[in-house]
Amino acid sequence: MNPMELLKIQGAWMKFTMNHPKFPAFISAVSKCGLPEGSLIEIAITPPEGVKLETNLMVQQSDLELLGIIRGMAAGRQAERKKDKDGEAAASQAEEVSEEDKAEADGEEGSAE
Repeated sequence: MNPMELLKIQGAWMKFTMNHPKFPAFISAVSKCGLPEGSLIEIAITPPEGVKLETNLMVQQSDLELLGIIRGMAAGRQAERKKDKDGEAAASQAEEVSEEDKAEADGEEGSAE
C-alpha cells in the first residue's frame, strides 16, 4: 500500500476515534475476549429517516484469516514508525555528539596558541 494512503488512513482513524471514543474501547474488549469461529456479529444501522437496517454474520475461518492479515499490516506499520523514530533519535544524538566534539576541538586549538 502507498505510504501516503496509509497516512491518510491513520489521520482518518484518529479523527474517527476522537468522534466515537467508545468504539475503539469496544474493539479492544472484543480483541481481549477473542472472536472465535462461529461467533455471531450483528450490525444495525438506523439512518435519520428511521428505517432500521439489520444484518448479521457468522464468523468463518476465512474471516479470521483476513483479520490476521489486517493486524499484520498494522503491526508492520507500527514497527516502521518505531524504527523511524529510533533512527531520528539516534541521528539527533549523533549530531549533538558531533557538535560537542567540534566544540572540544575548537577549545583545544585555542589553548595550544
